[in-house]
Amino acid sequence: MVAIVITICYAGNNNFIFWGTYFMQMIKIIFLFFVLVMVNNSALFAQDSPASKRSFYEYKGNYGEQLDKKKSAFTNAFGYELVDMGRSWAPDEVEILQLAFKQLPSTFYGISGVKSLYRLDSIVLDSEQIPTDDIPAATLPAFSTIYEHTTKSYKVFVDRKNLRVEFYNPLFYEDRSALINIIQHEMAHAFDMAKGFLSFSDEWISLTKFRVLHIFALDGDRDSNSIYTLLNDPAIDNYAPVSIRNLPTYSRLNPQEDFANSVTAYIHYPYFRYTHPSRYEFLKKNVFAGKEYFLEDSTVNSFEEKIQSDLDNALANGQWDDVRNIFIELGRGYYPGLEKRIISQIKETLGTMSVSREKDRILALGTCYLNQPEGLELRKDLIRAGRVSVKTFLKDQKCFRIARDFFEKNLSKWSASNLYFYQDGGKSFLQFTDPVLPTAHVRGFDTEYSWRMFVVDGGKKPIAQGRFITDEGGNGSVLIDLMQSAGKKFDIPEGKTLGMDLGIRRTHPRTFKIIESKKTGIQFIVRPWFRYMGPQSPEIRLTTPFNSPRAFH
Repeated sequence: MVAIVITICYAGNNNFIFWGTYFMQMIKIIFLFFVLVMVNNSALFAQDSPASKRSFYEYKGNYGEQLDKKKSAFTNAFGYELVDMGRSWAPDEVEILQLAFKQLPSTFYGISGVKSLYRLDSIVLDSEQIPTDDIPAATLPAFSTIYEHTTKSYKVFVDRKNLRVEFYNPLFYEDRSALINIIQHEMAHAFDMAKGFLSFSDEWISLTKFRVLHIFALDGDRDSNSIYTLLNDPAIDNYAPVSIRNLPTYSRLNPQEDFANSVTAYIHYPYFRYTHPSRYEFLKKNVFAGKEYFLEDSTVNSFEEKIQSDLDNALANGQWDDVRNIFIELGRGYYPGLEKRIISQIKETLGTMSVSREKDRILALGTCYLNQPEGLELRKDLIRAGRVSVKTFLKDQKCFRIARDFFEKNLSKWSASNLYFYQDGGKSFLQFTDPVLPTAHVRGFDTEYSWRMFVVDGGKKPIAQGRFITDEGGNGSVLIDLMQSAGKKFDIPEGKTLGMDLGIRRTHPRTFKIIESKKTGIQFIVRPWFRYMGPQSPEIRLTTPFNSPRAFH
């Protein structure tokens, strides 16, 4: 738990977000504030997905001359020079970039401080940094979040490097829709930073329900500055809707990712104005200058009404592809009750006898985007009846990612991430994200979290230990009351370096199959006078870099 930030927004082959660009430059901060294992580092990297094979591109004609014309046309239209940095822009890359920018509002053209868009093979990081093979894009510079004890103020310190957006080889192996989404997501980060971080404004923090968490340094004293981060609220099921290529917890990482995902949702997801009306109105006013992409349906009053109305219409008219698209949009969030009703409706529509193989196939594949086990049971019934083949499901990327083999051999082994210990209202809590939880629920697994607290270098005997079991699935954000889950009272020693590790066990109640993830952990220290939770309106201010006399613009 810490709060330093970089924006690599789609990195890592398992769809993980890796925090930390330019680590060596941030090592001073980490040394001073060496609090926990999880560093919320912010140059905004992009979250990854398995790369598909890029089709061979053969350019006919005068390659250099035509490429120069395309790059020049892009610059004239949108205000950014396309710069080659070890890797040259290709004509098809410029064309897809143009498509992405044409969908953006004019407010994204010629963003102050962003002069160029850079093409590189891969991100340039120090050897100690995270793996880089699957990072498709990044928005720089890095920034750090510091609470100044003397002034009682919350500040964002931005690295002295210029604001820039970089695109790397893995980006251009994405399918077209994901590629465009990533480009626009990165430009949203750039817009956000250029505006002095709208995502750190009191208005955005308030409407998104992030909470300020102070993090005490292991080597700190009472008068030391501290790091702060912004925690999502586990009680809220839906933060900004995510791309189908992203983990369900992606928007929960911090307000910056929630903001960038909201921007792409505003452009591409027709139900966004109904699922997140406050975010929608904020962006309409402050980002899109009133521009809208979808007409409002004045006949409905809620998201559930809109979904049900559109679904009934699509089913009545035999528009099976529209039904599947509705499922895709529904699956961007967590709506268990609504999903169960809709799956029951689809089951009734399919009936006991096949009347159309195409109908069976499209509706069955569509249920892969839903997060309830009833959808899996429906697919199993169709397979057993010979109406849809297993091979058909495995050919679909989304269905494959929740298939039994992939889940049990890969996905289920992932550890929890973003662990935070804090005290609030006289109670001690552990909060973390488990992005596998929804899929585990779909597959019929119960999930058990087991934790152990101990004094670092104090022997193997734990101070306390406990467990928490759920069979309900969830939004992926988990909050555990440590005293309640331990089942008995215990005392947490003050002033000692403490460690806590967390393990996850998935158990199937019918097959009795057990799958365990690798343990992960954090270190922290408890002081009786330390205040963990910050104010609801922190009035976060952008300030100068640590070693630069000039302000960031």
